[in-house]
Amino acid sequence: MSRNRCPKCKEFFEVDNNRKYKKIFCSRSCSNSRGPRSKEFKKAVSLKLKKPRNILICENCKGNFICKKTHMETTARFCSTKCAFTSDSYKASGRKYGLISASLQFESRRSKNEILFHKLCQKYFNNVRHNERIFNGWDADIIIDDYKIAILWNGKWHYKKITHKHSLKDIGKFNIKFVNAEFNKFKNILNKVRY
Repeated sequence: MSRNRCPKCKEFFEVDNNRKYKKIFCSRSCSNSRGPRSKEFKKAVSLKLKKPRNILICENCKGNFICKKTHMETTARFCSTKCAFTSDSYKASGRKYGLISASLQFESRRSKNEILFHKLCQKYFNNVRHNERIFNGWDADIIIDDYKIAILWNGKWHYKKITHKHSLKDIGKFNIKFVNAEFNKFKNILNKVRY
């Protein structure tokens, strides 16, 4: 440690000699009020502040915008996150990767309970399919063409209460009694709707 004298207020202050940068003033207020800066320094600061920024065109709304982050000026495509999320390219990208994910999980997502429920439906109804992509590329676990009904069996969203209208649940291991009970409930609901 050593003692230096502040050139602004003329007070002595302690300085750590191990610091990377030499401390000249005793405080920030003395440093900020040290008087006029050199012409070269002022010119360099004003040129930095007046640096021309690229005016970009938003892909979604076609409006002009200036990218706030200079390191992203070459890759910025949208003026705001709202424009990005509502753009057709964002929606197309989400759809593309969603379909890829669905195709990877196509057969591996069928539980034994779902397979048994599908077999019960095949015995009871005439036209029954499973895991076919009929909804703009998306699939349902079981499709009953006789009544135009699609059943979703697997997935957390089918046993965790998300909306007040839930039909089928599958939260445990393979259980024949459970599947038969759910199938009977389904038939009863269908009979009430039919008549």
